Amino acid sequence: MELSALEDTAMIPSQDPYHCPSHLETLTWIDQLFVHKEQSLDEVCAEVCCGIKSNNRYTVKNDIGNKIFTILEDNDCCNRTCWAGARSFIMSVFNNSNQEIIRLVRPFVCTCCGHELEVQSPPGVTIGYVRQNFHICLPKFTVENERGEPAFKIAGPCVPCTCCTDENFELLSLNEAVIDRPFGKIFKPFSSSGPNIGVDFVVKFPSNLQVKMKATLLGACILIDCLYYERQQR
Repeated sequence: MELSALEDTAMIPSQDPYHCPSHLETLTWIDQLFVHKEQSLDEVCAEVCCGIKSNNRYTVKNDIGNKIFTILEDNDCCNRTCWAGARSFIMSVFNNSNQEIIRLVRPFVCTCCGHELEVQSPPGVTIGYVRQNFHICLPKFTVENERGEPAFKIAGPCVPCTCCTDENFELLSLNEAVIDRPFGKIFKPFSSSGPNIGVDFVVKFPSNLQVKMKATLLGACILIDCLYYERQQR
């Protein structure tokens, strides 16, 4: 995507893509992430037959199929099983050296809207937020920087009404009316072919987007999965 297109949005491209925190350097030139949700047969059976939900696990790959991150949830059985997709959680993102480089923190919210996620990197240092916005039927989110300042929005489809098509959560400027197209998206592919074989979500963004925002969008993908695609909720 050309820089002029980026300037039409509220996001800020990195002035020096080479200069970024060392723990996030893997994201420097990446423009898409492939997120695979991992679940064993025993865990599927326990969830379907007994209602016992396991901790979520994800593998994140780049566009040539190399694993770059592993995401592990740290939660208790009662919270996972009773609150399902509305639960609070802490998820740790590990690199291939088994170093925790990103932490996703989601507080509990007792209402049907207003969910949020804090993204930390390194753990304990906030780099962004994802906040759900109220809408009567459509998924809407605002992505914020480490100071809580809005950067751009995410607008999704009415998930129960989608059929036989990709389910797109589009990245839009803060003023959605001034642009004709999204500059990226988080989507759940309908077709499992080509690079999408076995993938649960794809996160696409400009390659020169700030690495902190790229990490925050990975967190947004996980929050979307929990809110709209957890088995017990559907």
